[in-house]
Amino acid sequence: MQADLVSLARSWAVRIWLGLMALQAIVTVPSSTSDSTAPDALAGLLATFPLIWSLFIIINSSGAVSSESGVVADSILSKSVTRYEYILAKIASRLVMVLGFFLLITLPAAYLIARYGIGELARDGIVWSILIIGMMLVLLTSLAVALSTLFNRTMVAMIGTWGVWYAAGAITALFRVEFLSPLDIVDALPATLQGDYVASDQWRILAGFAVASVTVISIAVLHFSRKDL
Repeated sequence: MQADLVSLARSWAVRIWLGLMALQAIVTVPSSTSDSTAPDALAGLLATFPLIWSLFIIINSSGAVSSESGVVADSILSKSVTRYEYILAKIASRLVMVLGFFLLITLPAAYLIARYGIGELARDGIVWSILIIGMMLVLLTSLAVALSTLFNRTMVAMIGTWGVWYAAGAITALFRVEFLSPLDIVDALPATLQGDYVASDQWRILAGFAVASVTVISIAVLHFSRKDL
């Protein structure tokens, strides 16, 4: 995992993504004291992760395995690791990167907006919002790496992940779990940040994303352990 994280840190795509997120935070925090209220400003910042920055997450995670499709067997043998260790390291490194960047941007921004922004923010509402968006990103990252194990071409895995993610509303409606719809969750962020929510609903959303993430990761690990390399 350490080697994978070093490789990600050297990637220009990752550096550009981090720079753009930092720039957005720098613009968003001052706006909460003038152009928009604190709940709207923080909700807008959080919403960009599943709606906009998801593209960078997909780009940086969809090639986790498929980009090494021609040398996976050699990589496993040369590093003396099992298939399980290899795929779990790929998943873990992407999750560390995504959640690390997410918290690096949102925690300082949330503190500054809550302290200096116009309008009331509920502390528990901030915690719930960050937790739920974070778990949403865990699912997206896990899905991208999972499809990377299914397809040998990174572009195919990328398009597949993008298609599934942006059809999430229809998918959640099909399985009657509309409470997991990214758009519905984003729409409810301003109210949640002000403390206008039902705790049981938040737990249900959090549990739903956790179960979905574990399921996707389990499928990815099981498939890769039996895949013909």
